[in-house]
This record gives sequence, C-alpha cells and structure tokens, in this order.
Amino acid sequence: MLVSMPWEILYTPSLQLGTLRSVLGRSGVRTDVCSLKLAFMEHCAGATAAAPPSGRIGVDDYHRIGRRYYDGCLSDWIFAVPPFRDTRDLDEEYLGSLRDRGVPQEDLAKAADMRAAVPSFLEQCVDDILAAGPKVVAFLAPQNQFTPVAYSQTVPSLVLSKLLKARDPALKIVLGGATCAGSIGAALHRTFPWLDVVISGEAEPVLPALVEDLLAERPIRPQPGVCYRDGDQVVVVPESSKSILPMDDIPAPDYDEYFERLEKASFRAEVLPRVRLLYEGSRGCWWGAKSACTFCGLNGTRMGFRSKRPERVVEEMIALATRYGRFDFTLADTIMDTHLIREALPQLREHGYDFTIFGEVKANLSKEQIRLFREAGVDRIQPGIETLSTPILRLMRKGVTGLQNVRLLKWCAEYGVAVAWNFLYGLPGEPPGEYERLAIVAQSLTHLEPPRLLPMYLDRFSPYWERPREFGLEIGKPLPHYRLVYPVEEATLPELAHAFEYRHLDGRDPEAYVGPLRLVIDEWLKNRNAGYRSLRYRRGPGSLRIIDRRPNLPSRDYSFGQEEARIYLACEDGATPAEVAAKVRTEVSEASIEEIRDFLNELVGLKLVYEEGGRYLSLALPARLVEESSR
Repeated sequence: MLVSMPWEILYTPSLQLGTLRSVLGRSGVRTDVCSLKLAFMEHCAGATAAAPPSGRIGVDDYHRIGRRYYDGCLSDWIFAVPPFRDTRDLDEEYLGSLRDRGVPQEDLAKAADMRAAVPSFLEQCVDDILAAGPKVVAFLAPQNQFTPVAYSQTVPSLVLSKLLKARDPALKIVLGGATCAGSIGAALHRTFPWLDVVISGEAEPVLPALVEDLLAERPIRPQPGVCYRDGDQVVVVPESSKSILPMDDIPAPDYDEYFERLEKASFRAEVLPRVRLLYEGSRGCWWGAKSACTFCGLNGTRMGFRSKRPERVVEEMIALATRYGRFDFTLADTIMDTHLIREALPQLREHGYDFTIFGEVKANLSKEQIRLFREAGVDRIQPGIETLSTPILRLMRKGVTGLQNVRLLKWCAEYGVAVAWNFLYGLPGEPPGEYERLAIVAQSLTHLEPPRLLPMYLDRFSPYWERPREFGLEIGKPLPHYRLVYPVEEATLPELAHAFEYRHLDGRDPEAYVGPLRLVIDEWLKNRNAGYRSLRYRRGPGSLRIIDRRPNLPSRDYSFGQEEARIYLACEDGATPAEVAAKVRTEVSEASIEEIRDFLNELVGLKLVYEEGGRYLSLALPARLVEESSR
C-alpha cells in the first residue's frame, strides 16, 4: 500500500502515488493507494459538522492552516500527538510565538480543532489500512514545486506509521521522498526504529525489487539509496548517479484512486472543478547543474537534469486528460525543459485543446516564447524572479538581470499569463542601498503582477547551507518548530531538519533596510485588482497616447508626437539610446543619441520607462491585451 499524508493540496492527485503505483503495477505487484489528505479533510468536516458555520472546518481552512504557516510548521504541530509526541508543556509558548508573528486567533482556533480530530482520524486510518491486509506500507513525501509543504508530510507519516507498527509488528514500513534526501534518510531510519526501510534517493529504480524482497520475507538486497536492517546491523547504501532512471523509463501516473475517493467526498462539488493533474516531464535543474542558485535547496542531491521526449510529454498529457476528463495541468518539473518549450508546446497548440498549464521556468524568456505559452495553454508560470536588482541577482547566481525580470513581467501582463513570484531579501553581501532604489523602481511597476516579499530561508542542500562561511553566514539551530514536534534529543535535530536559523557574519539586520520596499509592495498587493494592466498606450495616426491609471500615482494622460512615439515604441523590448537612434532615424528626422537619452530619462522620471545600465524599457502595455488568465 502506498500512502500520502496531508498536507498536499486537495486539488491535485499525488504524483508520487500515481507514478509508483504504475511502476509497481508494471512489475506485477498488487498495489493499493491511499490519498489520506482527502480522508483527513473528510474527517475534519465530519468532526465539526455540528458546529456553527464559522466553526466548521472546510477546504479553505485545510489549505490556509496546513500550508500558509509552514515556516512555523503549524501543520506539523497539528499531527504531533501521542504516542509520537506530547507537546502540552510547549504549546503555550509555541502558539504565543505564532500570535506574536501575526497569525490570527481564528486560524489558531481552527488548527486546535484540527488537532483535536487527529487521534480519531489516525485510529480510523489504522483500522482501514490493516483491514486491507497489506504486508508493506510505503509513505511518500514528495518534492515538486510545492516543496516546502512536502516536508510537512514527514511528521504525519511518522505518527501513522508508528501506530501501524504497534498494532501489527509484522507489517513492513517504508518511507521515501524529499524528506529522506541525502543523509536525512539514514538519520530518520536510525532515529525512528519502526521504519523498516528508508529510501533516500529516487524510488522508481529500487522500489520493485525492495517490495519483492519484503513480500517474500527474504533478506533485502542492497540497492543505492536504501537504508534497512539486516538483523542487528544497520545497512546504509549510498546513493549513486548510476541508479537514475531515464525519464522515458518512468510511466505515466495512475490517478484512479484519487478520483474514486474524491467522487465520494462531501466536498466533491467544491474541489472537483478546481482539480489540476500533476504531470512530470523532467527532473533536476538544467540551470542548477551549471550554476546552482545560492539560496536554493531544491532537488537535494539530484541536480542532474533529464527529461522525457517532447512527443511523449504531449501523448501522456492528452492521455491523462482523456482518462480523467480534466484539462488543467500543473507541471511538477523544477524548471521547464527548453526542448519542451521548443517542441512540445507547439504540438499542444496545434492540437487545439483548451488545456491550461502551470509550470516553473527560467526568467530569460523571449516575447515569442511568452506568446507561445499562452497559445499552447501555459497561462500561469513561476519564473524564479526573486529580485529586480541585477547586483543581487549576480550574488544569487541567477543568470539573469533585473531588466530581464521586469521585461518578463511586462510581457506576461501583455499576454495574460499569470506570474507567481517572490521578492527575496536578506541575502549575504547584498548592498543595503539597493533597497532604496528598488522601492522607487517598484512604484513604476504596479500595473504588473505583484510579488510576495519574503526573507531568505537557509535550506539544507543549498550552497549557503553547504558552504556558509564562504558566503558570510553562520548556521544556527534548526528552526524552533523542530524542537516542538520531534521527540528527540536536541543534538539530533540538525540531522533531521531542512531549514535552519542563521546570522550574517558582518552583523547586518536586513529588516533595518527593507522597510521602504516593504511599504511599496504592501500597497502594490493591496491594489492589485485596480492596478493590474492600468498603464496602457494607444497608437493613432502620427501619435501615441499613454493612459496612466496606476493607483499609487496621479491619473495622467500623455500625448506623444510621431518622433516621440517611435522612440517610446523602440524601447518595447529594451534598448540603448544608440539602438533606438538606429531604429527611428529617417531622412526627415535625425534625433541625436543625446536627445534620445534626455527624452528617455525624462520618461524614467515620469515612471513610464525603466532604465538599467544604459538600457531603457518602455513600461506601458498595448491598449488591446490578451484576456487575463484566471487566478
């Protein structure tokens, strides 16, 4: 039996369950699947059904409580119950810290109600799983674009697996996924003795033979990335790059169990219309393999990039849509393959289906690629923008510039492609003075998609974590919630944790200089609906009119004559004054480079143009825009 615990989102079936069910089925292993995130939502709804409407636990509560407060790990606290962990002596301190950080009391009350429902939920899960008679139960904590939430499946998996082992000591328990990457897998196996096997690498190459050994009750054969016990001896087999399967050897996922369970759920009508099929076309990160972003801990020890053939991606997506009647996809890829963009997306466009696709991409895309995205159904992207400062982007090793990031936001607004992006601050070595400039720059961009402003987190496997002193960091303890939810000695916590406290060796406090930018972004977010696409231009005979209705700036209209209009439009993709001059010079008009530069600098002051390193990017959008993507 393959099991996925909360807190994956309810709107997507588990890619890991679906893929490994297909892998084991291909090997002839009878496999059941349990999407227990749906079961937990059903249990919470039933447990609070008699409460007043405000006290009932609904789908929105599940996502808000279980996912929004990951950095405080409220989701882990909800499942940290006896016999795994008794936190009563620490609860008041913990919940008080969340209140101090601004977590609303109504959310804490809902979390307490969820926690009260956990013991009976777990007992029901034990009864149901054992009634099915499995010999092996494998818990999976995935890694995808919702990676931080994957780690919050660890505690629920440990709690339920402990109860199962107590009720049936002969049952074999396996744990795998992102939560077990690298040395964490061995630490989990050593720390929690009811785990018979932990898989610290990819499961597809090793799980069929492992399950065969466990079902046959014979000694486990050593395989890369597998931790197990041979009598009294603990065996830890290191991961090996040779064990990586080509993506074309990995079958399409089987999501039957998810849809069967959802069909019976009381919240079916609320969830089903929003279901998105998870699909995986590649693994690893082709950019990270060249130059790992300094803050990023994604992919653990598996940065090497490989992908499925573009034609296979198209075939499998169409097959999944046909099988399940759902046309909305989320790509689980860390970064979209360039071959998929060049070859698979044009094929999807030619089929003419009304698919929608969300994917993570690198920000150095062309305007033609953004147009292709929208035409092929890629209506939402996460481009890893992270900041609009070129000096800070260089520190991050992102391989893009601030102008490229602004330009991407502009093109996405033009073609109605929704953008999810974070503005990170507090990176080691960043120039504090940049944040005054960024606050001014952000005032010009409030007609584009706003970001979330987030402090840098120190994640395991990131270059910052691997070589902290090289970057001017000192690693501290694991984040405080680990001490709360794990029943282990404090010395063991660093072996299990994914996120850590840290300090800057130069003594800087980023909160001291991020304030001006925070104020602008808060207003940008608050006025998003009124501000989005609120800076437009209209072309007429020999003239250009710019209509500025950005809510943070005075409402103004600007009229440009023919020569000024041509200069402005020559900066649509970003250009130097010399490049503009080459585009606009005619026998009639001979504007000098200096005159062009002076005019563009005037427009920078009016917040109609963005300038960086002598290149100028016009910010207004065309009057006629592609329909805005649903959000």
